[in-house]
Amino acid sequence: MRCKGADVPLKAVLFDLDGTLIDSKKDIAAAANAARVHFGMPALPLEVVTGYIGWGIEHLNRKALETEDPARLAEGLEVLKTYYREHCVDQTLVFPGAVELLDFLKGRGIGMGLVSNKPHEFTLITLEKLGLSRYFKVILGADAVPNKKPHPEPLWTALSKIGAKPSEAVMIGDSPVDVQAARASGMRVGLVSHGFVPKEYLNAADPDWLVDSLLEFRDILG
Repeated sequence: MRCKGADVPLKAVLFDLDGTLIDSKKDIAAAANAARVHFGMPALPLEVVTGYIGWGIEHLNRKALETEDPARLAEGLEVLKTYYREHCVDQTLVFPGAVELLDFLKGRGIGMGLVSNKPHEFTLITLEKLGLSRYFKVILGADAVPNKKPHPEPLWTALSKIGAKPSEAVMIGDSPVDVQAARASGMRVGLVSHGFVPKEYLNAADPDWLVDSLLEFRDILG
């Protein structure tokens, strides 16, 4: 299988999770607001918390609690994690076209990996509860390797486990973080606009492809 515009056959596709394959913002926001309520703070609007997603749970917690106090952050993080562990898929949905694209790639023998900045524990739980784990040869949450995206290490680690080179792979995500990680790793990268980042920021990140539906990648990667 050869990706359009590529000189070598496509062997692997790496996916981001939140905002790419699943719409998880409501459950993530509920967890962040649980930490705020714990400290007597009012809940934040969904659109505000959505802007904090994508850079890891520590960033989310810090922005939501509006503090740099280590003790308060540590306490809040435990509240956030405890809530999310029990409610991670209450309102989370798989995006239209996600399963169809995964089935398409699986049917063509493409190795697939999942590289997320969500904590590894929650990445595994979420994928299992949504029935998506079976598609991936490798699953890496934020703490599965020393460095998370935009560092290239998780992408390189995933490709190594799949047995593919960066030139034989494509990253699919929904944010500039995914573009930065892919560029640093030597991979081509496509973004979907249905995620958590405004489309003008996605355009500015200069991905190889920017699509409105995951199904568009069937033609791009076919």
